[in-house]
Amino acid sequence: MVGKIGLGGLAVMSATGAWLVAAPFVTRYQPAGAPWTGAAGMDVAVGTIVAAAGLAGFLAALAGRVRELYAERAAPAEPEGPAAG
Repeated sequence: MVGKIGLGGLAVMSATGAWLVAAPFVTRYQPAGAPWTGAAGMDVAVGTIVAAAGLAGFLAALAGRVRELYAERAAPAEPEGPAAG
C-alpha cells in the first residue's frame, strides 16, 4: 500500500509535469504563432512524460487502495469472544 506521503509525491509529480507543459507559454519564452524553439519542445515533451507517469502512478496506487478496501469488506468477520461449542 502506498501511504499518504507517496500519494502526495505522485500528485506533486503530476503537477510538476503540468507546469513543465504550461511554462513555455505562461512565461512567454515560446511566442504565439512562432515555430517551436528547442527548449519549449523539450519542456513540453518532458512535462508530458512526467505528468503521465505521475498520474498513472497515482491512479494505480488509488486503485490498489480501493481493492484493499473491497477485500477487507468481503472478508468474513471474526467472531468476538469465546467460541460457542
